This record gives sequence, structure tokens and C-alpha cells, in this order.
Amino acid sequence: MAASSVVVAVCAVIVTIKVLNTDPTDVPPDPVVLDPIAVQETVKARIGPKTDRVSCPVYLVAEDDRTFSCTYWVKDIPNTVEVKLSGGQGEISLVT
Repeated sequence: MAASSVVVAVCAVIVTIKVLNTDPTDVPPDPVVLDPIAVQETVKARIGPKTDRVSCPVYLVAEDDRTFSCTYWVKDIPNTVEVKLSGGQGEISLVT
């Protein structure tokens, strides 16, 4: 019985030391995720006023030089446009 108490105490000390030695800066920062509605509205504004609607991916991480496709409709005819993110904060430009 005494030996198991010692084992439990040693394990508790080891876990405590591990927790205290964990560097919180080792945790990567949360990615910046763009608002999908804002992305679609921005793409629609860049394409022009004749665009009926736009559909882009729902989950977009703001990564520099990332490209993705959006579908837009003009008079119920679907079209595709390539969109490029830049600056790491979600600046959007259309790829021509």
C-alpha cells in the first residue's frame, strides 16, 4: 500500500513539473478565418453590378497568396472567377 502511494506521489510531481515547463508560446496562433458573406459581397462588388449572386467557399483562412474559385451568376448563367488573397489579412483581388 505504501509503495502505491509513493508511485502516485511521484507521478503527481512529474505531471506538475511537465505542466510548469510547458511554454505557452509553443502554441500556434489561431488562423484568421474570413467571413464568407463579406468575401462574397467583396467578390460581387469587384465583378460588377450585373452579377445576380456569388458563391464562394465557406471556410477560408487568410493566407498570403492563397487562391480559390467562386461561382457567380449573371442572368442565371454560372461563371467562375479565381480569387487571390494577399497580405495575410484577407485582401482580395480577382485573377484575370
